[in-house]
Amino acid sequence: MLGIDTVILTLYGHDFAPLQPWDFTPNINSVVKTEPKDMGKGKYLPAKRNPTKDDNAKAGYLPYLTYYKALRTGGLATELRIQFSAPKLVYGNNFDELLEDDVGLVYEKLFAGLKYYGIRLFKGIDTLVNARVSTIHFAKNFPLTNYMTAYQAMTEVSRCDVSAWRDVSQSTYANNGHGFKTHSKYYELAFYDKIAEYNKGKRHQPIFDTDLQLPLNLFNDKELVQPFEVIRMEARLNNSRTIKTALQKAGFNEKEVTLDKLCKKNISQAVLKQQLVDLYSRYPKISNAQAPDLHSLFSELYVQNPNLSMATILSAVGMKALNQDAGTRKLKDIVGPKGSPKLLRQVKKVNSELSYKYSQPEVFQLLSKQLDRFEPVRIANFLKVHK
Repeated sequence: MLGIDTVILTLYGHDFAPLQPWDFTPNINSVVKTEPKDMGKGKYLPAKRNPTKDDNAKAGYLPYLTYYKALRTGGLATELRIQFSAPKLVYGNNFDELLEDDVGLVYEKLFAGLKYYGIRLFKGIDTLVNARVSTIHFAKNFPLTNYMTAYQAMTEVSRCDVSAWRDVSQSTYANNGHGFKTHSKYYELAFYDKIAEYNKGKRHQPIFDTDLQLPLNLFNDKELVQPFEVIRMEARLNNSRTIKTALQKAGFNEKEVTLDKLCKKNISQAVLKQQLVDLYSRYPKISNAQAPDLHSLFSELYVQNPNLSMATILSAVGMKALNQDAGTRKLKDIVGPKGSPKLLRQVKKVNSELSYKYSQPEVFQLLSKQLDRFEPVRIANFLKVHK
């Protein structure tokens, strides 16, 4: 599979020409004529072209466009941002996952959509192939097995203490779905209940899905195989520097982040796997220490760690007890900003310096195995077949 969802491309002024400038808001001609002194404090003036219902009825799924004029260090620049969901270009939804062989069709559909908007690309489809990627969301759906619910999976994932590494936001759905997201200025790592997000989107804007055109007839009211639980993982890289950093951590050293360079199965697979490993490194492993009770755990820690202090061993037992219901984040809420650094030092010591047996939570095992296989998930796999 390909493992890519949302993409934002940036075309330079010499790459394209808008043949229908009046379709943008405001008219591109008025943006072009604006002098730098009239562009406002940010020295940035955009014009947008978003698809309407009539546009989608005529041409199918279409990208979102932003033409802008900006004052840069080297002078005035005019560029075009193109935002689209790669699976939606091919399948009309972002649940069905693409194959690497579908990349050519992505280029063709995107080129046709820009032609519909009246955007002329001077080098044809090659303009898109070599376009600079300013945002990319690597993504994967994970069907849950062994009757694990999305809520249970998200609860386990949210135990990871990432607040010292990223800011964390967490939301609970009214229908018992759950989502977990870590983010910094240009980076997000999100896990969420894909089915709950879809159902929520039918009522109003979803919380975790960033797609601006959410399909409301995804399953066409067909009967689904039960239970049907899917969580989604998205690594959202929102500028070129963040993309390059993620690639380097995953073992790639790409100097240029073009669409052609990034639309590779091995890249998306490696990035998602590295992101998962990085997240799990912040999981309080003492929570899954293999011991029948706390006294047995204390005995095992004491025997296997003769050179560590009694205070460290006792703190590990205490963390095991306190982490039964929630992760380290709840403990940090209790001790507050002043106590958090001391708590984090103890957590790090327990995670990395103590020897003890522990089992990896089932959800992390499931995510790892499915990332290793990296097979596409399709809606058709979950529809009941009536004979």
